[in-house]
Amino acid sequence: MSSHQGHDWEKIWFVVMLIIVAFFVGWSYTTIMSGSAATYRTGLPLASGLPTKLPNGTVIIYMLAVQWSWIPQNATEIIYTPNGTMENISVNNIITYVNGFPYIKVYPNQPVEMVLYSNNVVHAFYLRLPHGPQNWNIVPGINSYAFFYAPPSPGNYTFHCAEYCGIGHSYMYGYLWVM
Repeated sequence: MSSHQGHDWEKIWFVVMLIIVAFFVGWSYTTIMSGSAATYRTGLPLASGLPTKLPNGTVIIYMLAVQWSWIPQNATEIIYTPNGTMENISVNNIITYVNGFPYIKVYPNQPVEMVLYSNNVVHAFYLRLPHGPQNWNIVPGINSYAFFYAPPSPGNYTFHCAEYCGIGHSYMYGYLWVM
């Protein structure tokens, strides 16, 4: 018997695996170039989790993550007029501070979009909601977008940084207050 008898199956297996790898490389390249994939080149996560048309009454909160606090910059609400145009209205009573920690006030089932930004180190916005915990990574210099519906039951829901960011990391938290 020849010692080279099983090499034909090895060649076939190698070609099949090569075709599968080529397919996945091509698929990844296509999604990156079309902008439908999350990459460092085009931003994380490219607003890919956002609806194409935000629901009426969506609150947009611009949140800055710094060592070692969350700083809500401002809040706006999206309203659609009867003729279908979208208006972005500034809202002043959504962001408050209690003992130095941010409280973001929303209504039950209200759609919320958060534009998360960091200018120093990697952070992670971790929010525990009744239907499950949510986590968004924030890379310095790149906007991250979080979209969710506020819980249907009133209460305080804690958000905090889930990525170790230095000595004051444990004090980096705030509250989503559903009224």
